[in-house]
Amino acid sequence: MKKVLVMLSLFAAVLLAGHVKAQVNVNVNIGSQPEWGPSGYNHVDYYYLPDINAYYNISTAQYIYLLNNKWHFAKKLPSRYKNYNVYNAYKVVVNREKPYQNNKQDIQNYGKYKGQTGQQMLRDNQDYKNIKNQGNSKSGKSNKKTKEPSEKKTNSRQGQNKSDKAGH
Repeated sequence: MKKVLVMLSLFAAVLLAGHVKAQVNVNVNIGSQPEWGPSGYNHVDYYYLPDINAYYNISTAQYIYLLNNKWHFAKKLPSRYKNYNVYNAYKVVVNREKPYQNNKQDIQNYGKYKGQTGQQMLRDNQDYKNIKNQGNSKSGKSNKKTKEPSEKKTNSRQGQNKSDKAGH
């Protein structure tokens, strides 16, 4: 009987440890988002750039754009976009795999944002500045407490699908 109790306890501990790990494993990629990205998102996979009908992949830091009816992946935009200013441009957060495969849907849903400006960028968000500056003081520790950017709803995110906002 004692062996059965010990075995059940070990089994429960293994199950509980796996459950606790799943609760603690949260994917927050604030530090890897470019400073020109819109503020207010803990997690972003891609930005859709309606002005040029292109995407930016956060994890690879690559632009994805159409050229001769094929999608190209590059760290920089081609010269035809030399006047495009990513800091002023409107960005739509898209959290789904290979969003360029549904490009027609994105054009339809987010084409209305073409030419719009005024989104608050991460670089202008105090919470982001605190996270970026953490560890940059002489002691190696930031003297400011950091917190996740607030999830305020602004006009800059109206019209986005719930799946695009969720971050999952």
